[in-house]
Amino acid sequence: MKAYLQLQQWWEATGAGITTETIPEPLIAELENHYSLSLPDDFRDYLRLSSPVAETLDEHFCTWWDFKRIKNIPDECPPERAPAIPGQAHKYLFFADYCIWCWAWAISCADDETRGSVALIGGPGYDKIVASSFSEFVQKYISDWKSVT
Repeated sequence: MKAYLQLQQWWEATGAGITTETIPEPLIAELENHYSLSLPDDFRDYLRLSSPVAETLDEHFCTWWDFKRIKNIPDECPPERAPAIPGQAHKYLFFADYCIWCWAWAISCADDETRGSVALIGGPGYDKIVASSFSEFVQKYISDWKSVT
C-alpha cells in the first residue's frame, strides 16, 4: 500500500482529525522549481494526494505540515540547527515537526546517494538519517514512532 494511504488510514484510526487535500500538479512543479529540485516519487504522491489542509497534532505530538509550509532547511532554520547536512541543506525539504519544533523531519531531494532519505533535524549532535525513503519513514512512524527519533 502506498505510504500516503497508510498515513491517511493511521490518521483516521487514531482520531488525529487530519483533513487532507489534493495539491494540483502545477503547484508541485512550482515548489520543485523554487528550490531547483525534483521530489522523490513517494513524497510527491504524499504532497499531491494527502497534504494536510491545516496543521494539527497527531497522537505522537507530530505536526504534518500543510503544503504551503513546506520549506528547505535554509529557509526554515539557521545553519547551526542542521550541521549534519552541510552543503546539501538546500536540497532537503521539511514536512513535519515534533512538539512545536523540538525537532523536525526533512527529506532529501538531492540527485545523489542521499535522495529520498529522511533526516531528523534537531540541532548539533541530534541530526541523523532515520529512514531511506518517505515510505520507510511512514512505515516506521506508524508502527514505532520512536524509531524515527
